Amino acid sequence: MSFPRSLKNLCRSAVSGLGYEFYRRPHLPKGTDVFLSLRALWPHWQPEVVFDVGANVGQTIARLRPLFPRAVVHAFEPVSATYAQLVRTAAKDGLLRCHEVALGDRVGEASIHLRGSSEQNSLVPELRATEGAGGSVGRVALTTVDDFCVTHRIDGIGLLKIDVEGFELPVLHGAAGLLARGRIEFIVAEAGLMPGNPRFTPLPALIEYLRPHGFWLVGVYEQYGLRYAQGAEFCNALFALERNLTPRTSE
Repeated sequence: MSFPRSLKNLCRSAVSGLGYEFYRRPHLPKGTDVFLSLRALWPHWQPEVVFDVGANVGQTIARLRPLFPRAVVHAFEPVSATYAQLVRTAAKDGLLRCHEVALGDRVGEASIHLRGSSEQNSLVPELRATEGAGGSVGRVALTTVDDFCVTHRIDGIGLLKIDVEGFELPVLHGAAGLLARGRIEFIVAEAGLMPGNPRFTPLPALIEYLRPHGFWLVGVYEQYGLRYAQGAEFCNALFALERNLTPRTSE
């Protein structure tokens, strides 16, 4: 056995004894990290345009940029205070474009339920509340993916990431034109795995909407439970156009 392999096995045994496992990034078990999986499954694919819908303060951008260094990333965050933090992130990234607007299924304005954590702000009507009910309600600008792309002369989106606390389907409805023309290649969307929580769009609803547009579910990643210790209540779901899938050859 070679010295590098012996060292690897020694390290693996050491971390295993502490309750951990380690893997090389291209060989992470499927379901661990959606963006690393996307990079590993399509190693030569580099998107020209990425949409980060529900960008918050730029957490996803920090994960995406090392993987897709040449992509122009359009980050959408409608809440002014959170947007200001996002802009500070953008100052360090010459290919990052920030937009203080929400994406949905129409153009205009919308009410948004503001929570103590900006990551839980939501446009879902069932989650709007008065200040006395655990939050406040604000007004934000609203547009659609299709309208935004027409205005900014964007012909297609390589990766559409959506994390908007239950508002994923309206975002997709607003991208109907691009979807119909096959101009979105990959979609990563937060999805619900258990019923009864309007904060998460049910995964079956996303599958049902995207399948007629040629998308297949590649996998579910980063599954988390909230109400039950044993449950997986939500995840990140990766969808790809069928033309991007590689058929298995018969042996």
